[in-house]
Amino acid sequence: MARFRTLIGCAVLSCLAVALAAGPSAAQSASQTPGITNAAAWRALEQRRYAEALNLFEAAVRQAPRDASLRFGAGVANLMTGKNAEARRWFDATLDLDPGMTDAAVLLGQALYREGLLTEAIRTYETALRLDDANTDLIDPLERWRREADTQQQFSRTDGAHFTVLSEGSADQTAAERVLNVLEEAYWRIGDELSVYPQRPITVVIYGADQFREVTRLPEWATGVYDGRIKVPMGDASTSTADLRRVLEHELVHAMVAQVAGPTVPAWLNEGLATALEPGGLAWAESLLGTTATRVPFEQLARGFRGLSLGEAKPAYAQSAIAVKSLLDRHGAAGVMGLLRAIGAGVPFAEAFHQALSASFEEFASSVAH
Repeated sequence: MARFRTLIGCAVLSCLAVALAAGPSAAQSASQTPGITNAAAWRALEQRRYAEALNLFEAAVRQAPRDASLRFGAGVANLMTGKNAEARRWFDATLDLDPGMTDAAVLLGQALYREGLLTEAIRTYETALRLDDANTDLIDPLERWRREADTQQQFSRTDGAHFTVLSEGSADQTAAERVLNVLEEAYWRIGDELSVYPQRPITVVIYGADQFREVTRLPEWATGVYDGRIKVPMGDASTSTADLRRVLEHELVHAMVAQVAGPTVPAWLNEGLATALEPGGLAWAESLLGTTATRVPFEQLARGFRGLSLGEAKPAYAQSAIAVKSLLDRHGAAGVMGLLRAIGAGVPFAEAFHQALSASFEEFASSVAH
Protein backbone atom coordinates (compact mmCIF):
# COMPACT_ATOMS: atom_id res chain seq x y z
CA MET A 1 0.00 0.00 0.00
CA ALA A 2 1.49 3.30 -1.03
CA ARG A 3 2.29 5.89 1.58
CA PHE A 4 -0.24 8.29 0.05
CA ARG A 5 -2.75 9.04 1.50
CA THR A 6 -5.94 9.03 3.55
CA LEU A 7 -8.89 11.40 3.69
CA ILE A 8 -11.79 12.31 5.82
CA GLY A 9 -14.99 12.28 3.81
CA CYS A 10 -17.02 15.39 4.45
CA ALA A 11 -20.18 16.85 2.91
CA VAL A 12 -20.30 19.69 5.43
CA LEU A 13 -20.45 22.58 3.00
CA SER A 14 -23.08 20.91 0.85
CA CYS A 15 -25.17 20.18 3.95
CA LEU A 16 -24.97 23.79 5.05
CA ALA A 17 -25.78 24.97 1.54
CA VAL A 18 -28.90 22.80 1.51
CA ALA A 19 -29.96 24.18 4.88
CA LEU A 20 -29.42 27.82 4.01
CA ALA A 21 -31.17 27.44 0.67
CA ALA A 22 -34.20 25.96 2.41
CA GLY A 23 -34.12 27.94 5.62
CA PRO A 24 -34.76 31.57 4.79
CA SER A 25 -37.66 30.78 2.48
CA ALA A 26 -39.17 28.48 5.07
CA ALA A 27 -38.67 31.11 7.74
CA GLN A 28 -40.40 33.77 5.67
CA SER A 29 -43.50 31.64 5.49
CA ALA A 30 -43.59 31.08 9.26
CA SER A 31 -45.22 33.44 11.68
CA GLN A 32 -43.03 35.72 13.80
CA THR A 33 -42.28 34.18 17.18
CA PRO A 34 -42.74 36.41 20.24
CA GLY A 35 -39.43 37.56 21.73
CA ILE A 36 -37.27 36.07 18.99
CA THR A 37 -37.07 36.29 15.21
CA ASN A 38 -36.55 33.39 12.88
CA ALA A 39 -34.16 35.61 10.95
CA ALA A 40 -31.78 35.80 13.92
CA ALA A 41 -31.60 32.02 14.13
CA TRP A 42 -30.93 31.61 10.41
CA ARG A 43 -28.37 34.41 10.51
CA ALA A 44 -26.49 32.64 13.32
CA LEU A 45 -26.54 29.44 11.28
CA GLU A 46 -25.23 31.22 8.19
CA GLN A 47 -22.41 32.73 10.27
CA ARG A 48 -21.61 29.24 11.61
CA ARG A 49 -22.39 30.21 15.19
CA TYR A 50 -24.00 26.83 15.68
CA ALA A 51 -24.41 26.88 19.46
CA GLU A 52 -26.18 30.24 19.29
CA ALA A 53 -28.29 29.07 16.36
CA LEU A 54 -29.38 25.95 18.24
CA ASN A 55 -30.41 27.96 21.30
CA LEU A 56 -32.41 30.35 19.11
CA PHE A 57 -34.15 27.58 17.22
CA GLU A 58 -34.96 25.63 20.39
CA ALA A 59 -36.44 28.75 21.99
CA ALA A 60 -38.47 29.42 18.86
CA VAL A 61 -39.77 25.85 18.77
CA ARG A 62 -41.09 26.22 22.31
CA GLN A 63 -43.12 29.20 21.12
CA ALA A 64 -44.20 27.66 17.81
CA PRO A 65 -44.12 23.84 18.18
CA ARG A 66 -45.95 23.23 14.90
CA ASP A 67 -43.45 25.18 12.78
CA ALA A 68 -41.52 22.59 10.79
CA SER A 69 -38.92 25.09 9.57
CA LEU A 70 -37.76 25.82 13.13
CA ARG A 71 -37.30 22.12 13.89
CA PHE A 72 -35.38 21.81 10.65
CA GLY A 73 -33.05 24.63 11.73
CA ALA A 74 -32.43 22.94 15.08
CA GLY A 75 -31.58 19.75 13.22
CA VAL A 76 -29.06 21.55 11.04
CA ALA A 77 -27.34 23.16 14.05
CA ASN A 78 -26.98 19.73 15.66
CA LEU A 79 -25.76 18.14 12.42
CA MET A 80 -23.07 20.77 11.96
CA THR A 81 -21.66 20.10 15.44
CA GLY A 82 -21.57 16.33 14.94
CA LYS A 83 -24.57 15.53 17.14
CA ASN A 84 -26.03 13.17 14.59
CA ALA A 85 -28.48 11.39 16.89
CA GLU A 86 -29.97 14.72 18.00
CA ALA A 87 -30.05 15.94 14.40
CA ARG A 88 -31.96 12.81 13.42
CA ARG A 89 -34.53 13.47 16.13
CA TRP A 90 -35.14 17.02 14.90
CA PHE A 91 -35.30 16.01 11.23
CA ASP A 92 -37.71 13.19 12.03
CA ALA A 93 -39.91 15.71 13.87
CA THR A 94 -39.69 18.07 10.88
CA LEU A 95 -40.87 15.34 8.53
CA ASP A 96 -43.67 14.35 10.89
CA LEU A 97 -44.98 17.91 10.59
CA ASP A 98 -44.18 18.34 6.89
CA PRO A 99 -43.48 15.05 5.03
CA GLY A 100 -42.83 16.99 1.83
CA MET A 101 -39.88 18.97 3.24
CA THR A 102 -37.27 17.22 1.13
CA ASP A 103 -34.37 19.20 2.56
CA ALA A 104 -34.99 17.61 5.96
CA ALA A 105 -34.88 14.17 4.33
CA VAL A 106 -31.63 15.08 2.54
CA LEU A 107 -29.92 15.99 5.81
CA LEU A 108 -31.52 13.14 7.76
CA GLY A 109 -29.92 10.77 5.27
CA GLN A 110 -26.57 12.46 5.79
CA ALA A 111 -26.88 12.10 9.56
CA LEU A 112 -27.74 8.41 9.21
CA TYR A 113 -24.85 7.81 6.83
CA ARG A 114 -22.37 9.54 9.16
CA GLU A 115 -23.42 7.11 11.87
CA GLY A 116 -22.72 4.17 9.58
CA LEU A 117 -26.44 3.41 9.17
CA LEU A 118 -26.28 2.78 5.44
CA THR A 119 -29.51 0.80 5.09
CA GLU A 120 -31.50 3.42 6.98
CA ALA A 121 -29.95 6.24 4.92
CA ILE A 122 -30.92 4.47 1.69
CA ARG A 123 -34.47 3.90 2.93
CA THR A 124 -34.82 7.58 3.89
CA TYR A 125 -33.79 8.75 0.42
CA GLU A 126 -35.99 6.22 -1.33
CA THR A 127 -38.99 7.48 0.64
CA ALA A 128 -38.13 11.10 -0.10
CA LEU A 129 -37.71 10.40 -3.83
CA ARG A 130 -41.28 9.19 -4.04
CA LEU A 131 -42.28 12.77 -3.23
CA ASP A 132 -39.51 14.56 -5.15
CA ASP A 133 -38.28 12.26 -7.91
CA ALA A 134 -36.04 14.82 -9.65
CA ASN A 135 -34.02 16.02 -6.66
CA THR A 136 -30.33 15.50 -7.41
CA ASP A 137 -29.48 16.04 -3.73
CA LEU A 138 -31.23 12.69 -3.24
CA ILE A 139 -30.46 10.89 -6.50
CA ASP A 140 -26.68 11.19 -6.59
CA PRO A 141 -25.95 10.07 -3.00
CA LEU A 142 -28.56 7.32 -3.26
CA GLU A 143 -26.81 5.87 -6.31
CA ARG A 144 -23.48 5.86 -4.44
CA TRP A 145 -25.00 4.35 -1.32
CA ARG A 146 -26.78 1.61 -3.28
CA ARG A 147 -23.51 0.78 -5.02
CA GLU A 148 -21.80 0.62 -1.63
CA ALA A 149 -24.54 -1.60 -0.20
CA ASP A 150 -24.41 -3.92 -3.23
CA THR A 151 -20.63 -4.25 -2.92
CA GLN A 152 -20.93 -5.19 0.75
CA GLN A 153 -23.82 -7.61 0.31
CA GLN A 154 -21.61 -10.69 0.52
CA PHE A 155 -19.18 -9.31 3.11
CA SER A 156 -18.63 -11.18 6.36
CA ARG A 157 -18.47 -9.53 9.76
CA THR A 158 -15.78 -9.81 12.42
CA ASP A 159 -16.40 -8.17 15.79
CA GLY A 160 -13.82 -6.88 18.22
CA ALA A 161 -14.12 -4.98 21.48
CA HIS A 162 -14.30 -1.55 19.83
CA PHE A 163 -14.47 -2.26 16.09
CA THR A 164 -16.56 -4.23 13.63
CA VAL A 165 -14.75 -5.25 10.44
CA LEU A 166 -16.58 -6.05 7.20
CA SER A 167 -14.59 -8.02 4.63
CA GLU A 168 -15.33 -10.07 1.52
CA GLY A 169 -15.81 -13.71 2.45
CA SER A 170 -13.98 -16.16 4.66
CA ALA A 171 -10.79 -15.80 2.60
CA ASP A 172 -10.36 -12.34 4.09
CA GLN A 173 -10.79 -13.49 7.67
CA THR A 174 -7.05 -13.23 8.24
CA ALA A 175 -7.03 -9.67 6.91
CA ALA A 176 -9.97 -8.77 9.16
CA GLU A 177 -8.16 -10.11 12.20
CA ARG A 178 -5.02 -8.16 11.27
CA VAL A 179 -7.08 -4.98 11.05
CA LEU A 180 -8.75 -5.65 14.39
CA ASN A 181 -5.42 -6.29 16.11
CA VAL A 182 -3.92 -3.06 14.78
CA LEU A 183 -6.95 -0.97 15.68
CA GLU A 184 -7.52 -2.39 19.15
CA GLU A 185 -3.92 -1.57 20.05
CA ALA A 186 -4.22 1.90 18.49
CA TYR A 187 -7.50 2.54 20.32
CA TRP A 188 -5.68 2.66 23.64
CA ARG A 189 -2.50 4.39 22.46
CA ILE A 190 -4.26 7.21 20.60
CA GLY A 191 -7.09 7.28 23.11
CA ASP A 192 -4.60 7.87 25.93
CA GLU A 193 -2.94 10.65 23.93
CA LEU A 194 -6.18 12.45 23.11
CA SER A 195 -8.27 11.34 26.12
CA VAL A 196 -10.95 10.10 23.73
CA TYR A 197 -12.36 6.57 23.93
CA PRO A 198 -15.26 5.97 21.51
CA GLN A 199 -17.86 3.77 23.16
CA ARG A 200 -19.95 2.83 20.13
CA PRO A 201 -18.13 0.28 17.91
CA ILE A 202 -16.52 1.82 14.83
CA THR A 203 -17.19 -0.01 11.58
CA VAL A 204 -14.25 -0.74 9.29
CA VAL A 205 -14.80 -1.89 5.69
CA ILE A 206 -12.00 -3.70 3.84
CA TYR A 207 -12.26 -3.44 0.06
CA GLY A 208 -10.26 -4.70 -2.84
CA ALA A 209 -8.45 -1.89 -4.67
CA ASP A 210 -11.00 -1.69 -7.51
CA GLN A 211 -13.95 -1.90 -5.10
CA PHE A 212 -12.50 0.93 -3.04
CA ARG A 213 -12.22 3.24 -6.07
CA GLU A 214 -15.71 2.33 -7.27
CA VAL A 215 -17.38 2.93 -3.91
CA THR A 216 -15.48 6.00 -2.70
CA ARG A 217 -14.64 7.76 -6.00
CA LEU A 218 -11.52 9.16 -4.33
CA PRO A 219 -8.34 10.37 -6.07
CA GLU A 220 -5.85 7.70 -7.08
CA TRP A 221 -3.45 8.81 -4.34
CA ALA A 222 -5.94 8.15 -1.52
CA THR A 223 -5.47 4.94 0.46
CA GLY A 224 -8.26 5.29 3.01
CA VAL A 225 -11.17 7.40 4.15
CA TYR A 226 -13.33 8.01 7.20
CA ASP A 227 -16.88 9.09 6.36
CA GLY A 228 -18.72 7.62 9.35
CA ARG A 229 -16.98 4.31 8.72
CA ILE A 230 -13.30 3.59 8.14
CA LYS A 231 -12.79 2.34 4.58
CA VAL A 232 -9.49 0.94 3.33
CA PRO A 233 -8.33 -1.03 0.30
CA MET A 234 -6.24 -4.16 0.88
CA GLY A 235 -4.88 -5.84 -2.21
CA ASP A 236 -3.57 -9.00 -0.58
CA ALA A 237 -1.92 -10.45 2.52
CA SER A 238 1.42 -8.94 1.47
CA THR A 239 0.35 -5.47 2.63
CA SER A 240 2.92 -4.64 5.27
CA THR A 241 1.85 -4.21 8.85
CA ALA A 242 3.60 -0.82 8.90
CA ASP A 243 1.56 0.45 5.95
CA LEU A 244 -1.64 -1.00 7.36
CA ARG A 245 -1.00 0.52 10.78
CA ARG A 246 -0.29 3.96 9.31
CA VAL A 247 -3.53 4.09 7.32
CA LEU A 248 -5.74 2.64 10.05
CA GLU A 249 -4.34 4.87 12.80
CA HIS A 250 -4.76 7.92 10.58
CA GLU A 251 -8.44 7.09 10.02
CA LEU A 252 -8.98 6.25 13.68
CA VAL A 253 -7.83 9.77 14.59
CA HIS A 254 -10.44 11.12 12.16
CA ALA A 255 -13.11 9.01 13.87
CA MET A 256 -12.09 10.34 17.27
CA VAL A 257 -12.03 13.94 16.03
CA ALA A 258 -15.51 13.50 14.56
CA GLN A 259 -16.81 12.23 17.91
CA VAL A 260 -15.43 15.25 19.77
CA ALA A 261 -15.82 18.09 17.28
CA GLY A 262 -18.23 17.04 14.55
CA PRO A 263 -17.72 17.68 10.84
CA THR A 264 -16.65 21.35 10.74
CA VAL A 265 -13.01 21.00 11.81
CA PRO A 266 -10.72 22.73 9.27
CA ALA A 267 -9.00 20.20 7.02
CA TRP A 268 -5.49 21.31 8.06
CA LEU A 269 -6.29 20.59 11.72
CA ASN A 270 -8.08 17.30 11.06
CA GLU A 271 -5.59 15.93 8.54
CA GLY A 272 -2.64 17.44 10.36
CA LEU A 273 -3.54 15.78 13.65
CA ALA A 274 -4.13 12.43 11.95
CA THR A 275 -0.79 12.66 10.11
CA ALA A 276 1.10 13.82 13.20
CA LEU A 277 -0.20 10.87 15.24
CA GLU A 278 0.25 8.16 12.61
CA PRO A 279 3.53 6.19 12.85
CA GLY A 280 6.35 8.19 11.26
CA GLY A 281 3.99 10.96 10.17
CA LEU A 282 5.95 13.92 11.49
CA ALA A 283 9.28 12.57 10.26
CA TRP A 284 7.76 12.11 6.80
CA ALA A 285 6.31 15.65 6.83
CA GLU A 286 9.59 17.27 7.88
CA SER A 287 11.51 15.29 5.27
CA LEU A 288 9.10 16.18 2.48
CA LEU A 289 9.06 19.89 3.24
CA GLY A 290 12.84 19.84 3.41
CA THR A 291 13.11 18.45 -0.12
CA THR A 292 10.40 20.33 -2.03
CA ALA A 293 9.67 24.02 -2.48
CA THR A 294 5.99 23.43 -3.27
CA ARG A 295 3.62 24.92 -0.71
CA VAL A 296 -0.16 25.23 -0.59
CA PRO A 297 -1.37 28.62 0.72
CA PHE A 298 -2.43 28.11 4.33
CA GLU A 299 -5.88 29.60 3.80
CA GLN A 300 -6.55 26.86 1.25
CA LEU A 301 -5.68 24.17 3.78
CA ALA A 302 -8.91 24.80 5.67
CA ARG A 303 -10.80 23.16 2.80
CA GLY A 304 -10.78 19.47 1.99
CA PHE A 305 -7.90 17.90 0.05
CA ARG A 306 -10.01 15.66 -2.19
CA GLY A 307 -9.63 17.90 -5.25
CA LEU A 308 -5.83 18.17 -5.03
CA SER A 309 -3.36 16.49 -7.33
CA LEU A 310 -0.74 14.22 -5.81
CA GLY A 311 1.86 16.99 -6.20
CA GLU A 312 -0.37 19.37 -4.24
CA ALA A 313 -1.66 16.83 -1.72
CA LYS A 314 1.76 15.81 -0.41
CA PRO A 315 2.78 19.28 0.77
CA ALA A 316 -0.79 19.95 1.98
CA TYR A 317 -0.62 16.99 4.36
CA ALA A 318 2.94 17.78 5.37
CA GLN A 319 2.22 21.47 6.02
CA SER A 320 -0.86 20.51 8.04
CA ALA A 321 1.12 18.04 10.15
CA ILE A 322 3.80 20.65 10.91
CA ALA A 323 1.14 23.24 11.78
CA VAL A 324 -0.42 20.79 14.24
CA LYS A 325 3.02 19.94 15.64
CA SER A 326 3.40 23.65 16.36
CA LEU A 327 0.10 23.61 18.25
CA LEU A 328 1.10 20.50 20.19
CA ASP A 329 4.49 21.98 21.07
CA ARG A 330 2.92 25.21 22.32
CA HIS A 331 -0.25 23.92 23.98
CA GLY A 332 0.02 20.16 24.31
CA ALA A 333 -2.60 17.56 23.41
CA ALA A 334 -4.89 18.96 26.12
CA GLY A 335 -4.94 22.36 24.40
CA VAL A 336 -5.68 20.87 20.99
CA MET A 337 -8.47 18.76 22.45
CA GLY A 338 -9.86 21.85 24.18
CA LEU A 339 -9.99 23.50 20.75
CA LEU A 340 -11.81 20.50 19.27
CA ARG A 341 -14.30 20.45 22.13
CA ALA A 342 -15.02 24.16 21.62
CA ILE A 343 -15.65 23.51 17.91
CA GLY A 344 -17.96 20.65 18.86
CA ALA A 345 -19.85 22.97 21.19
CA GLY A 346 -20.68 25.15 18.20
CA VAL A 347 -18.21 28.00 18.77
CA PRO A 348 -16.92 29.67 15.55
CA PHE A 349 -13.39 28.50 14.80
CA ALA A 350 -11.38 31.70 15.41
CA GLU A 351 -13.28 32.28 18.64
CA ALA A 352 -12.81 28.64 19.68
CA PHE A 353 -9.08 28.96 18.98
CA HIS A 354 -8.78 31.99 21.24
CA GLN A 355 -11.04 30.49 23.90
CA ALA A 356 -9.16 27.19 24.12
CA LEU A 357 -5.59 28.35 23.54
CA SER A 358 -5.59 32.01 24.67
CA ALA A 359 -4.02 32.89 21.36
CA SER A 360 -4.97 34.57 18.11
CA PHE A 361 -5.66 32.25 15.20
CA GLU A 362 -4.64 34.99 12.75
CA GLU A 363 -1.22 35.25 14.40
CA PHE A 364 -0.85 31.47 14.45
CA ALA A 365 -1.82 31.19 10.79
CA SER A 366 0.70 33.85 9.88
CA SER A 367 3.44 32.06 11.80
CA VAL A 368 2.92 28.74 9.97
CA ALA A 369 2.13 30.12 6.50
CA HIS A 370 5.50 29.55 4.90
